[in-house]
Amino acid sequence: MPKSNDTITAIATPSGRGGLGIVRVSGNKTKDIFKTLTGSSPIARSAQFVSFRSSDQKIIDKGIALYFKAPASYTGEDVMECHVHGSRFVLGMLLDEIVSMGARLARPGEFTERAFINNKIDLLQAEAVADLIDSNSKKAARSAMLSLSGVFSDSIKELRERVFNAKALIEAALDFPEEEDVVIDTLPASREVQECLDLLNELISKAEAGRVLDQNPSIVIAGRPNAGKSSVLNYLSGFDSAIVSSAPGTTRDVIKEKVLLGDYAVTLFDTAGIRDTEDKVEQAGVDRAQKTLAMADIVLCVHDNTLDDASLNIELFDYVSAGTKIIDVRNKIDLCDEGDFINSENEVYVSVKTGAGMDKLVEAICQYFATVENEEDLVFTRQRHLDDLHKISKNLKRVLSDITNSAGLEVQAESLRQCLSGFDDLTGKTTSDDVLGAVFSQFCIGK
Repeated sequence: MPKSNDTITAIATPSGRGGLGIVRVSGNKTKDIFKTLTGSSPIARSAQFVSFRSSDQKIIDKGIALYFKAPASYTGEDVMECHVHGSRFVLGMLLDEIVSMGARLARPGEFTERAFINNKIDLLQAEAVADLIDSNSKKAARSAMLSLSGVFSDSIKELRERVFNAKALIEAALDFPEEEDVVIDTLPASREVQECLDLLNELISKAEAGRVLDQNPSIVIAGRPNAGKSSVLNYLSGFDSAIVSSAPGTTRDVIKEKVLLGDYAVTLFDTAGIRDTEDKVEQAGVDRAQKTLAMADIVLCVHDNTLDDASLNIELFDYVSAGTKIIDVRNKIDLCDEGDFINSENEVYVSVKTGAGMDKLVEAICQYFATVENEEDLVFTRQRHLDDLHKISKNLKRVLSDITNSAGLEVQAESLRQCLSGFDDLTGKTTSDDVLGAVFSQFCIGK
């Protein structure tokens, strides 16, 4: 993205009535706009109490004017902030005056986009700004703040440097002529790549755990027909989202509900009962259930405790992603002989009909999230980051395999070059304008 020479402005506070409203300006005309709007010369990084006036010298409002001289500003350009009373009418008049002085209305995320273009932040930090604004928990806010301060970026830069070192070792070997008396030692490069891969996989693990908490974790309810899956959904959601019937195959499609369990916002998915069937419509529902299982963060495997369906868990493992939490929900204990039903973190005995044990189920779900949340160094990332990290991991594994199998040095160097390119895509160094546009379009207008 090329640097912009124009001046932009936007209201930086939410719409509606409030005690305070802020209008932000950034660009080469900012200093002149400050003088015209306030009648005063700006003093960098100093709060000035001023009267904001229209072109006919009528007072729009009195408030605080702040001026940040380039490059010591958020965007890296001259920046002005007008702090006035939070009236939509006042803010609108102020914005109109600034536009009449030569500024234009900013696009969503354009202030942060300019910070990125002017090398004030990298793309990971830019995305952290949006994530901080959108954070829905203390943990998400803290993680976004860490990313904004450069912790995630520093980890990526360290990994990139180690990959670069490995590539340098490989390319140094390429410089030797292919003579019989020259022995090429690839051990240092192999060791460097392996250590980098270990660090990368650790980062991916933290990132995937962070994503579970940051993006409304998916809880998929699965099981045999008539095990009580829809009843579990209805109980947890608090209303009858799904039809409950004794007829097998009642649920034909995936039913989705967003609910709050304890302190955690989650998305529940009720799926068709998993079984072999000749009914084409029901089979389509089973197929969708199996696909839904693949994206689950937690699977509630609902069993009819009066029946023996031990084979169900084995079948589920064919569709559930590695690392997915599975909680066995032993339903219908009200129909079983009285006895000790011992709950654990992976198995809970309930009766959805009477409500018995359902509090223990919610507790087991929340306990899992709490365990994940207790990890102090979780990394909250976007799917874009995870996709790029997995691609880099795949290329590093390929390099190790090539070294082991004595593949050509040129091949190894190319795989490492692709890793470096992946790191540069993450930080925005070589990211396409289409990707950048998609990232910043998700921002609010005043940020």
